[in-house]
Amino acid sequence: MKKCILYVWLLLCGATIVSCDDMLETKNFTDISPSNFFKTEGDISAAVTGLYLPCTTNWGYTDGGTGVWLNALFNADINAYYPAGMVTTDVARSYSSNIFDEFNVGPSSPGAIESTYNVIRFVARATDIINQISLSSGATEEVRNRFIAEVKTLRAFYMYTLFDWFGPVNVKLDPATLMDNTILPRPSQKEYIGYIEKDLQEAIDTPSFPDKYNDDLSNWGRMSKAIAYGIRMKLYMHIKNWEKAKEAAEKLMTMGYSIIPEYEDVFNVDRTAEHIWSVPSNTASDNYYVTEVLPSDFKKGYNHLGASYIRGDEKTYYSGWQAYCMRWEFYDTFADNDKRKNTILCEYDTNDGVHKDCNNGMTGAIPIKFTDTQFANYGIQKAHPVLRYAEVLLSYAEAENELHGPTKEAINAVKQVTDRAGVTIPASALAGTNEFREYLLAERGRELFCEGQRRQDLIRHGVYISRSRERGNNAQDYQVLFPIPQSVITEAGGIVEQNPEYPK
Repeated sequence: MKKCILYVWLLLCGATIVSCDDMLETKNFTDISPSNFFKTEGDISAAVTGLYLPCTTNWGYTDGGTGVWLNALFNADINAYYPAGMVTTDVARSYSSNIFDEFNVGPSSPGAIESTYNVIRFVARATDIINQISLSSGATEEVRNRFIAEVKTLRAFYMYTLFDWFGPVNVKLDPATLMDNTILPRPSQKEYIGYIEKDLQEAIDTPSFPDKYNDDLSNWGRMSKAIAYGIRMKLYMHIKNWEKAKEAAEKLMTMGYSIIPEYEDVFNVDRTAEHIWSVPSNTASDNYYVTEVLPSDFKKGYNHLGASYIRGDEKTYYSGWQAYCMRWEFYDTFADNDKRKNTILCEYDTNDGVHKDCNNGMTGAIPIKFTDTQFANYGIQKAHPVLRYAEVLLSYAEAENELHGPTKEAINAVKQVTDRAGVTIPASALAGTNEFREYLLAERGRELFCEGQRRQDLIRHGVYISRSRERGNNAQDYQVLFPIPQSVITEAGGIVEQNPEYPK
């Protein structure tokens, strides 16, 4: 058999060269034992790569430990982590009835609840891999430490994701107890936050852990020190530890990142100076975001300037699956001179010749975001930005405002974002801490729309539930957290407590 060499994105975390002969040998990188791993640096790399399984823009994965198929975290389907959370906010809505949009999620709800909670299994796997790397003689100490730092950063991200949706959960961080079937209760919030902090600090303190991979195509998408600082910033923003959030943001502001000139290039061009962490996509594992937001009768759309968007041409074109769109009320918060508005379609022609807009049958605006995708294909090869420099600047400004009000430093940070958008900060926003706080929440929405941060922002500002009620939902205060899956509660037999107010 003639040997060929293929570029394969192993689970979308980085390009790895794999020969066709090698691919014939099946290896399960989620079931680890000393007999089949860590004899070489390649074994360590493969094991670490397997931990990125939930981080993909493609549909999902079959968990090797359970045999259950699950949505990937960054799958654009409405049943996945970031879109499901997104439609609970003032930015996006579903086209049809949806339990997340309507705040009707319960412990037995299918889809995103189970898939998101499943990353607790990857926390345990990370614990096992960290232990086995430390015991391995298959690489130098420097290389082993680099991999351990990478795994600890990824484990911290998974723990933060769980914390964001469910609060503290009973993660397994002691390798000596991994095979122990004893179910432990959920830790306190202070304990749980300590777990995340410890992983991130130890990763950051590792000399061989790279600052970033923006200039390294083969490793772009892997964890780095910059991502560790970014997760730390998000954690401290989440718990309103403004001093530490500002400190993490300030560190990122010294690491060579910057706002790039064109907003559209953030989504059309990979590995720019603005990208801190993006989840890669390629022809083997597409990003279906654009298809999810396009209506099912879509032929050609137009933004407020009349610029058109069509996937394909007048004879051969692709419509969409109309999963979710932008709420008109949010669309109206953009000024007409805001360049970010150019990436949103406000009217379109249907495939049967009808023209639709906000006054004629259009459910919501279409947040295309990835504008350089006017080719006939359902999937796109565009990375999903998870953390970018604009969020760092806005987070720095928010933390600084909470500490000292709208200082010159806070305003200058925001101006880097608004100057690119072609808009100015209104004088009314600078009147005091409260005014600047409200402005920042609105500005974060316009800059980061449909990227997955809005739910966290609204909760942090204390308006997540009230805004849902304003939309007509019977949202309750306890719904700032989602329920623990009922299967977990049942198996635990009362040891793992359900989040307050949800059915036991």
